[in-house]
Amino acid sequence: MNTLVKSSRSPQGFTLIELLVTMAIILILAGLLLPALVRAKDAAHRTACLSNLRQIGFVYHLYREDNNSRLPSKEMLGNSSYRKGNDPLSLPFHFQRYVQTNKVWLCPAGRKTLVTNGVNYAWSRAQNLVSESGSDQAFEKLTTTTLVWDNFTYALPSVFGVPEQTSGPKAVSTALRYYPHNSKRRANYLYFDGHVETK
Repeated sequence: MNTLVKSSRSPQGFTLIELLVTMAIILILAGLLLPALVRAKDAAHRTACLSNLRQIGFVYHLYREDNNSRLPSKEMLGNSSYRKGNDPLSLPFHFQRYVQTNKVWLCPAGRKTLVTNGVNYAWSRAQNLVSESGSDQAFEKLTTTTLVWDNFTYALPSVFGVPEQTSGPKAVSTALRYYPHNSKRRANYLYFDGHVETK
């Protein structure tokens, strides 16, 4: 005679202890993976920024070759190292013949509030670069002449089309500076020879 033996335990799903243990394991794994994902994202952004800056460095040399060893002068750039990309006094405006897309002027890790300006890099107006007599002095010091860097000091661009009497927009305080790379501690700098340093 066959008798069915009923289980004393009715199916009721997971117990509270089992759910808590599962959630704890998931949280621990997420805690281990999250820093690695953040580092990978930072590395990808830094690589894209390096590529942008190297392209801009190449454009400096193309412009110089096409303009008798001259780069955009102080009169062409005004007294500002940061302007909207379409400002006639901005570096991107003078380089637009060589740079077909604004993406080159936007570091993916840069200050997001500047994206609508079409550029979040700042540029040098050092006398050996912007002199009317040409850029030969800067060219002789390729490895030490800074051209462009991640804009970490300006939160606003200069007034559109106005060559200021002073040095352009007011820089933010040290506490409000925005460094886009290496866990928000460093910025990328392009030099005249085309190399880029993160510092």
